[in-house]
Amino acid sequence: MIRVPEPGQSAARQVVQAAGFTALGVVVPVFFHMVGIGRHFLPMHLPVLAGGMLLRPGYAVVVGLVTPWLSSALTGMPPMPLPILMSIELVALGGAASLLTAARAPVWIACPLAVLARCAVSWLAMALLAVRLGLPSSASAWLAIVAGAPGILLQIVAVPVLAAALRASRRHGGEIA
Repeated sequence: MIRVPEPGQSAARQVVQAAGFTALGVVVPVFFHMVGIGRHFLPMHLPVLAGGMLLRPGYAVVVGLVTPWLSSALTGMPPMPLPILMSIELVALGGAASLLTAARAPVWIACPLAVLARCAVSWLAMALLAVRLGLPSSASAWLAIVAGAPGILLQIVAVPVLAAALRASRRHGGEIA
């Protein structure tokens, strides 16, 4: 079971880890998009969710907020205005994961619930945007969720394993076996 935060973990360590997850949130999507699977696999979500599993809530929220803007500025992905929507949904994803993990929810429960919270926020944001643009709100919102189904599955399967490995690494002096 993964718990956040570690009893002796300093704020400085949290800042460094948050910066690392943010950097991964910029780099990982580049590789996914190089092979043409970025849009459906939601690669920016992976490091934000992992960060949410390992960081205190405030740091996890900052990672979710900053990552799409930094990525857009450095790589052009996501293009404007998507960083606005993505920062909203990634704040929900990282924040929910961190809060659930801090509340001692097992990682296999916290991860899907955080993804579900992100989907709910994403659905609401897309529905409101669709109304503003004169599009069918419910259909547009569901399409946004369904398009990312492969990424949702990847998050629910891969992130708990990654988070558990990183947590075990902390206990063994930073070495991943």
